[in-house]
Amino acid sequence: MKNYSLKWRLVLGIVGTFIVVWAVAFAWLYNNLENKMSETLDERLSASAHMVARLLNQIPSNELLESARPIVNETDQQNLIACEVSFFSADISLEKQIVARTRGAPNELGDRPIGFSTWTDHNQNVWRSYVLKKQHLRVVSAEKVEVREKLLVEILQSVLYPLILTLIICILLILWVIRVEFKPVDDMTKALIIYKNKHDKELEYLTHRSLKSMPKEIQPFIENILQLVERLQLSLENEKNFSAYAAHELRSPLTAIKTNVQLSKMLAEQNVNHQDLVECLNDAEINISRYQNLLEQLLILSQTEHQKDKKIGKIYLNFELNQVIDQLKLIYADIENLVVVDWKSLGSVMIADDAIQIILRNIIENALKHAETSQVKIYQKNHKLYVQDFGKGMSKDDLKNAGQRFWRKSSQGQGYGLGLALCKVLMQQNNYQMLLESGLGQGLTVILDFNPINA
Repeated sequence: MKNYSLKWRLVLGIVGTFIVVWAVAFAWLYNNLENKMSETLDERLSASAHMVARLLNQIPSNELLESARPIVNETDQQNLIACEVSFFSADISLEKQIVARTRGAPNELGDRPIGFSTWTDHNQNVWRSYVLKKQHLRVVSAEKVEVREKLLVEILQSVLYPLILTLIICILLILWVIRVEFKPVDDMTKALIIYKNKHDKELEYLTHRSLKSMPKEIQPFIENILQLVERLQLSLENEKNFSAYAAHELRSPLTAIKTNVQLSKMLAEQNVNHQDLVECLNDAEINISRYQNLLEQLLILSQTEHQKDKKIGKIYLNFELNQVIDQLKLIYADIENLVVVDWKSLGSVMIADDAIQIILRNIIENALKHAETSQVKIYQKNHKLYVQDFGKGMSKDDLKNAGQRFWRKSSQGQGYGLGLALCKVLMQQNNYQMLLESGLGQGLTVILDFNPINA
């Protein structure tokens, strides 16, 4: 299921409900108004016909026929209402005689049945008419349906515009109310987002936030989450402190042991019969050096994770890489032949000076020790530093695990699985990332991407 915002889902739900309810109410209003208006206008037609019939009945038939001069030849004039009065003689052999007629009345008025009817004239105009037959008079009153439609539209517009305005105001009020009510939740969310890439200071600020303004329904959830985060942070702190204290306490004994081993080795070398002892002491010295290196990396890793203020500045990769190569010459005498650097491609990056030296040293040493390569190539492209070896490489599964603490490709290896993990932590702390690309038999390429992650 896709992520969604509870706040906006609530807003859309309420607004959608408002729109549906008001649309149903408007449809009901439209239908009811149309029916009521049709009834009212039909009553007006009927009342008009009866009024005309009562007035003309007061005039004697002879006088009415002699004085009436209807205009029946101007049917092209456009009128919205029409009326026609006809006189029927007692002699059934005589046709009806039109006594009076409005200008522009359609010729079809005389053919309408008694009562109400809706019909279309020869100009395709739709009419609504009422026919009244009273004694010798036949009165037809009619109006165009267009009049009714315009009147209905005007009435609906006068209702619809305030309705839409009210709906918009209600939606704005809903947004404002939900925003105010969700403000404590939003503040807590922002605090959690800020803490995501921060240190202990922000956690202390987060755990001491007041929960009084939180809705009661989510207060227990927030409290439990904060307690869980606090316990987790305490556990991580204890783990870091243990590593740091253990490494610090073991450093001095290992140094003393190494010194004693070196002295014993010097004494054993003076006697030709003690060559086996010399070899054992050599192995012991190598192992002690390995453990010293492990302790140094643990201390650096612990200090790196505890460090809050990093002295970030502009450093030049060619200068830092030269220093690292000079340091490694003490271990690898032919390192200048093993490491091929494209010096012209190297530029500058923003990072702490000690961090970049640790990163470069670990990556280069990792390639020389474990990759079984004859050469290591270093170059920079698109603000990314590539350290490429041509050794046996790694499988896809190994790439997923590489960079995790204490992970080693083989238990027979000399390393402790901290080199790449330390590089990864240092890059992340400077808002950069370290990527690994490899294939079996194709070597390993470590990419130091100095493009900021959040840029």
